Amino acid sequence: MANGSQAIQSTPKRIAFIDLARSIAIVLMLEGHITGELLSTQFRQENSPLYQLWRQIHGYTSPLFFTISGVVFVYLLTMPLEGVSFWKHPRVRKGLKRVIELLIWGYLLQFHFRNFIICQFEGASYNTDWLMAFHVLQSIGVSLLLVIVIFGISKLTRIPFFILGFLAAVFMFGCNGVLETYVRNQKLELSQGLIASLQYWPSGAPRWIQNMFFGQYSEFSFVRFSGYTLFGGAIGHFIRLFQKHVVSLIFGSTLFGIGYVLKRDVYYLLEGIDQQLIHWGWQSVPHQMANKDALIGLSMVLCLLGLLVILNRFVELKPNLLMKMGQNTFPIYIIHVMLIYEGFWGVGLPLESIKENLSPTQSWMISFAIISLFFVMIRYWEMVEKFWAEMKFRITQKSN
Repeated sequence: MANGSQAIQSTPKRIAFIDLARSIAIVLMLEGHITGELLSTQFRQENSPLYQLWRQIHGYTSPLFFTISGVVFVYLLTMPLEGVSFWKHPRVRKGLKRVIELLIWGYLLQFHFRNFIICQFEGASYNTDWLMAFHVLQSIGVSLLLVIVIFGISKLTRIPFFILGFLAAVFMFGCNGVLETYVRNQKLELSQGLIASLQYWPSGAPRWIQNMFFGQYSEFSFVRFSGYTLFGGAIGHFIRLFQKHVVSLIFGSTLFGIGYVLKRDVYYLLEGIDQQLIHWGWQSVPHQMANKDALIGLSMVLCLLGLLVILNRFVELKPNLLMKMGQNTFPIYIIHVMLIYEGFWGVGLPLESIKENLSPTQSWMISFAIISLFFVMIRYWEMVEKFWAEMKFRITQKSN
């Protein structure tokens, strides 16, 4: 989502599994968001195996997005360029520009133009609570900024990025454990009546800062998700170093094996880490067990990547419409937020108003139809981009 189509298209055909992973992520995201808006309350049954499976699968979409964003970004960032300084590195400049774009788009998509106009006519004040939320795009942007910082440290110290990226990922997951424990304790104290309201962190900071960590709207706190991007960055650099040997049974099986073992032994791993950190005096109480769900998400991403590497080993993944979906996640994401969640304009598809009259089958059929329209859009997206580029060129020529 973070890098755009041109960046992804520069990856060699022999590692096309990256694009396929992004395609799977974007389709899962679309289906999850659309069906999530359409599925009637009466069918959201916690005791339904099918509903639980649906929720579990879509719970891994965000970890997949953040991880793959890191893989692709660092794969391109670490392209060999002799004699190029950090600040003159073209990928650093493009990356910083993308970070700014993501931050701006995050706030734009949370703006509700229709409500703003209504408030102006009625003389009411526009509620900015949701506007100050920390959006998934902003979380990706901050995560990529951390990647760029680690890349700078790598160039300065000459320590390979994959080592620093892995260590930074471990550190961020550790911070997430501390933060998740704090959030859990806050919610527990609130339910027991020990506190009147949640104490957001950093205490006393503006709402938009708190939402980056733990605030009213911080579902995509960068503390929760940047670990995936940094870990993906470490994988991306490893792929860059050994790209001639990446699409192999050994690499695919290794990724799958690490993911499987992590999923199987995550409880014992985190329990041991907690005990060791307490022994060293770095923690007074267990914190890292709160990372269980986060690491399970990472384990499933590694298993999927391993399977896709193996598939890529036996099947040539040629450019097709599905692969183009993975190469254009950014415009797909923006447009789907506008249509489904009324982002920016405040006008979208009336999914919420019809959901109570739909069966699960009908919800999935409508979801399939809307996703199909996105495939049609991407089919002609390159023509739109070409037309827009020509228009900008003509405008520039006239102004000169």
